[in-house]
Amino acid sequence: MITETVALTVRDLKRWLRTPVQILVALITPLFWLLLFGQAFNIGRLVPAGTPGVDFRAIFGGAPDYFSFMAIGQLAMIILFTTFFGGVSLIWDRRFGFLSKLQVAPIHRIVIPLARISSTVVRCMIQASIVIALAVAFVYIPGLNGLKFATNFGGLEMLGIVLVLVLLSVGFSAVFVSLGLTVRNQETFFGLINMVNLPLMFSSNALIPIKLMPDWLATIATYNPLTFAVDALRQLAFMTSDGATHPLAIDLLGITVFSVLMIGIGALVTRSALVRK
Repeated sequence: MITETVALTVRDLKRWLRTPVQILVALITPLFWLLLFGQAFNIGRLVPAGTPGVDFRAIFGGAPDYFSFMAIGQLAMIILFTTFFGGVSLIWDRRFGFLSKLQVAPIHRIVIPLARISSTVVRCMIQASIVIALAVAFVYIPGLNGLKFATNFGGLEMLGIVLVLVLLSVGFSAVFVSLGLTVRNQETFFGLINMVNLPLMFSSNALIPIKLMPDWLATIATYNPLTFAVDALRQLAFMTSDGATHPLAIDLLGITVFSVLMIGIGALVTRSALVRK
């Protein structure tokens, strides 16, 4: 089963690398978000650092400025929007008959979603690396804000960030891959994606601090899986729990439970979806 999973994972990654448009999108999308949205939409100016009686870090999750706050949130957003392409590619595989060939091939059925989740996680890590590299590089460009990690940020914290991103990628990949195997119409799939992605993004602390949200939205955001991930990422990046929504241990537990639940639900959904009729 491992050999088949690796083979299908490599096949999916090769197809991605051989499509110049997808590579361009992987490079340009984070740049647009960071350069245009991140530099222009600076709500931190409404609460400038150093304002008497206002603890900026307590509001913005320990970040020294709004761009650093947003750049860490951007990592989770990139994961969210990259994982849904794993489901889209399955719809195309079904349309061109490749999925049907896999269903009758002498391989375990679990290999099909497992390989697609694996390739999607690799793509997520590549795009997240691009976001971090660009955000840090902005520090050295005059006139731009950049991502500023804590001065004592080290390898252990970086490993923690990678762990959180992998758990988040696995959880969302399981959701969208199971949807891709279940939904046969591309238009329906994109409609479902918009119904899931946008509410998840705007009801989290990825872009807006929870303390600036109305009470009803803050309650929802507190238990949003994106919030658990972003909250953990900020505590690791800025080496402080100031302004954190949850303790780091709770964030890690929350994102782990989310990933395990999504894998379990995805396994149940794909088991019936892969029964060839």
